[in-house]
Amino acid sequence: MKNLSRIFIVLLTFILWLGGLSPALADSKTVLGITSLYSTSEQQEQGVTVYKDILQYAIATPFALPPNFPIPATKEEFDKTVVPGLVKVLGDGSVTKAWFDFQAGQPESTGNQLFSVDAPLGQKLYSVVAGKPLQQCPLKIQDTQIDFFLNSDDAAKRAKELDAQNYFIYVSPVQELRKKLLDALYEQYTSGNQNSSCFLVNGTTKKITVDFQDIYTLLPSQLQQPAKERPLVFLPKSDNEFLYVVNARQSVS
Repeated sequence: MKNLSRIFIVLLTFILWLGGLSPALADSKTVLGITSLYSTSEQQEQGVTVYKDILQYAIATPFALPPNFPIPATKEEFDKTVVPGLVKVLGDGSVTKAWFDFQAGQPESTGNQLFSVDAPLGQKLYSVVAGKPLQQCPLKIQDTQIDFFLNSDDAAKRAKELDAQNYFIYVSPVQELRKKLLDALYEQYTSGNQNSSCFLVNGTTKKITVDFQDIYTLLPSQLQQPAKERPLVFLPKSDNEFLYVVNARQSVS
């Protein structure tokens, strides 16, 4: 009950924040992005319920096919019927406002754990979200990497760098890399005796690294200098082995 109460307190904070959006931002081009950390998978599941079912967000992480989804028997059919929609659902990874709840994590350095970032007027923030695999079926992650840029080309370059380091790319301007993730999950599924858990990215991570260096001047004042110097790293608190991530986005009309 305590955990559920915390989630709804954060939800209330979020709803109040939405109510404060200026008319210039609250139009059909406004895209809101959130990243929330949780201490347990149960809390994460409640967070997904809030963002997906109540606020109608598209969920990038955790990622799972719908229950009883008929996974095609051949890769050719999978590429034709499933991949196109999943590749396009998150667009180019851009947002006009990003909201972060890192209260469940332990920061390596001092800094705010609940804050938001606005893109400059008329511009976008381009995000890259990626995970380095730790185990398969379901996929657990050694490091979840999140980077923000003002330029889509810089974001695409970073996504390709992370791909070269064997990260799975969940969100980026490079749609081919999201297809590569889906290809990898399908390969896990077929080589894992068609175990549906092999098609699950459950948002379980050993740590989360968030790089704001390209946009550090947009952060709250207390975070600007730390974010300018190095990426911000959050680890599980002492009694936990993992953090559980929810990353999602939505357009506001």
